[in-house]
Amino acid sequence: MDSYQLKEYIIENNKVEFILQELGCQNVKYHSSSSGYWTCGNPPPSDNPQAITVYNNEYLNVVNYTKDMGDKTDIFSLIQFINKCNFFEAMLWCCNELGLDYYHEPTLELPESLRITKMLMKMKSNDEEEDDTPIKVLDENILSYYKPYVNDMFLKDGINYSCQREFEFGYDESTNRITLPIRSELGDLIGVKGRLFKEELSEYDLKYLYIEPCNKSKVLYNIHRSHDYIKEKGYAFVGESEKFCAQLWSAGIKNSVAIAGHKFSKKQIELLSRLCVTVVICFDKDIQQSEIEKECDKFMEGIRVEYLLDVDGLLGEKEAPSDNIETFNKLVSNYKFLYR
Repeated sequence: MDSYQLKEYIIENNKVEFILQELGCQNVKYHSSSSGYWTCGNPPPSDNPQAITVYNNEYLNVVNYTKDMGDKTDIFSLIQFINKCNFFEAMLWCCNELGLDYYHEPTLELPESLRITKMLMKMKSNDEEEDDTPIKVLDENILSYYKPYVNDMFLKDGINYSCQREFEFGYDESTNRITLPIRSELGDLIGVKGRLFKEELSEYDLKYLYIEPCNKSKVLYNIHRSHDYIKEKGYAFVGESEKFCAQLWSAGIKNSVAIAGHKFSKKQIELLSRLCVTVVICFDKDIQQSEIEKECDKFMEGIRVEYLLDVDGLLGEKEAPSDNIETFNKLVSNYKFLYR
């Protein structure tokens, strides 16, 4: 479930007042006007009964007149502020209070006729089609099926043994693949990706496949592990593959995530935007500047977006910026461009 779906649920079921009360806000009152709004005070010991305004619109915008919560705040920003948690934890708290499943997809409950209508509206708006398959949390015991082995193939690629263990890489004997567990922003196991354990690949070899499938468009790989480092640094390096994060982590650079490709989904955009940090896109050599800037344009105004561009041929064809850490540092220092 994304924040837009959850806001829709809150509005349709008149749950704003309930959420404010569960947060411990004081003197919650609704005021009728052209659109309507709620006022309340921050939890004790605050003594201003109208410190907070929540607007009754599709965004559920919030203004906290006595506390600095930043720009463009909404009801989830308020939950983050009061509960002292991150955005993902705020969403989870809200779902738990409302008796909802965090990974639930409300659109799957729509009648087929309405789903078709939504699909046609999406096509008419020229939006790129995204996979609607819901996230499914897997049993952690699945990882016990794989051997907890480190490997020298990844070591040669700049991923040290310590990092391989921390990222829970293993080995699947039945498919001869290095296993890469995929976790959600909350840290739940939601998939397992396998990399063929073979250095020289033939044209018929499938390099990567999902041993335990998951919807990659709903995943921001490594965010559960890197969130605090990203907030501390004030920027997030965003690469294409899981290996990108592991290579940087091995080099002591822990503020990175990956999107399993070079096209951002709406879910990935939201997760990154909610971090309120600079996004630094670090795509592979074969992705053209025009393609990178098209992806940059998906971010809303107010999010600072930068990208690495190898204009002097430091990288080999199809090489990732993280494949050589010295080259990566040069790109960051000298070839980082501001999109907006």
